[in-house]
Amino acid sequence: MGDDCRGCQKWEEHIYWSRFQAVQFFQILSGCYNEKLAVPQKFVNNLREKLAGCVSLKGPSGAIWNIGLTACGEKLYFQRGWKEFVEEHSLQENDVLIFKYNGGSQFDVLMFDQQSCCEKEASYFIRKCGHQELINGGKANGNPTPETNSESSVEVIRATKRKKPTKGGALAQTSVKQGTQAKRGARKGSMILPGKSSSASRFQLKSNRRPVTEEEKGNAIQMASAVASCYGFVAIMTPGNVYRGFFLTIPADWARKYLPTTEKNFDLTLRVKENAWTTRCYQKQGHAVVTGTAYRNFVLENNLEEFDVCVFRLASRSDDIVFDVSIFRVVEEVVPPSRVTQAVSSRCYKQRK
Repeated sequence: MGDDCRGCQKWEEHIYWSRFQAVQFFQILSGCYNEKLAVPQKFVNNLREKLAGCVSLKGPSGAIWNIGLTACGEKLYFQRGWKEFVEEHSLQENDVLIFKYNGGSQFDVLMFDQQSCCEKEASYFIRKCGHQELINGGKANGNPTPETNSESSVEVIRATKRKKPTKGGALAQTSVKQGTQAKRGARKGSMILPGKSSSASRFQLKSNRRPVTEEEKGNAIQMASAVASCYGFVAIMTPGNVYRGFFLTIPADWARKYLPTTEKNFDLTLRVKENAWTTRCYQKQGHAVVTGTAYRNFVLENNLEEFDVCVFRLASRSDDIVFDVSIFRVVEEVVPPSRVTQAVSSRCYKQRK
């Protein structure tokens, strides 16, 4: 090959890697493919600086998985979260995956069966771990449907990862109907939380944040749903979670599947990046409630407010139960709430009466 040809080839490679909006590579699954997957070295050499510690993989179904990148020398691997991605798509050895990089650490992934040389049909119809549980306050506003009899009329919805929130229609009508059922359940008897009569339970906050729009609420839910998996649940903050009372009800079905099955209370850790809060979880009659001073500190130190959305992902349940928490705010600007004095609280209560 002459110098001119080599020069042209280098120019073409430069244009491809620096100017093309989308670049692609494929991998054939082999060896320990279900534990991690190597990114081709040429791809790494050209785009390493554009890849953050976590990338998003969008499958044919439209669902999105967040996958952690692990470096080993010059090599780069899809690792944290990769096993779940493999399991939920029922991938097998020798399957062929095509990764299309769209910028911003995002990949579209197509999946092929090597034996038939055709796409894996099942990759378009993700069912395993395809349901998410969203928690929301008990208002009929077209958001999640309720299930539990906690003090704040917590609502729960089951929707596929690719389902977008709606502002009305059948989902809103279901919410109204089930919200009434939840209130009836609450009258029959609710879980009594420890320390409700203590001074800590009278600690109240008032939001100083600007009013939020329905579009902003929906955007936060969409972003949270995109990273959720069956190994966690999504919680939309209510006043009882972040302004008063300070407790979080874990969805009953999810708790029965992943938390200790006994009625015994236990400690669990909420972890946001390098910060962690070890709080108490109380179980009774199938319900699991997180509460206490540590949970309140978790709320205060992360400036959580109503309608913010948190994804709680179970990171460990061997010796200690640990949740990694991702926070999606409805409003990016953080304006810390202010504490409401007892006198003001009492006056507001009398005015309501």
